[in-house]
Amino acid sequence: MIVNSKFIFVGKTKEKFYLEAIDKYKKILKKYGKFDIEEVKTPKNIKESNLLKDKESQNIEKALRKDAYKIFLDIKGKELTTKELSTKFSNLLDTGINKFDFIIGGAFGINDTCLRQADFIWKLSKLTFNHQMVRIILMEQVYRILSIINSETYHH
Repeated sequence: MIVNSKFIFVGKTKEKFYLEAIDKYKKILKKYGKFDIEEVKTPKNIKESNLLKDKESQNIEKALRKDAYKIFLDIKGKELTTKELSTKFSNLLDTGINKFDFIIGGAFGINDTCLRQADFIWKLSKLTFNHQMVRIILMEQVYRILSIINSETYHH
């Protein structure tokens, strides 16, 4: 199984330990296919939260691939266990879908116009995490899901 995925993140990853973790998962995920990261800009001169969310969402929309299955992480999404998510992915792969965009918005989320482009909206957790940490958790979960689908031992 070879997947072609893109992680779309708002803003830059700054802290060294997050960058190291992202690099670790990029290397691990290579065995399953192509995994690119695109960090879209967040405007620096906008203070009003709704306007900032709209601008960031526009930047996300420009980064989306038309032919990819789009998975947005958002508090409005559906919470799934790792096993449920691996079943969902396995079913998608079985139907020939192998191109995925994973999208994490900015601090104020993603606007409804952008979210309407989602094929699936995933709520990672009821807990609140900083956006840098969510990037690592997302990549780790994608790795875990793919290891389950491939009957590898990582999940346990």
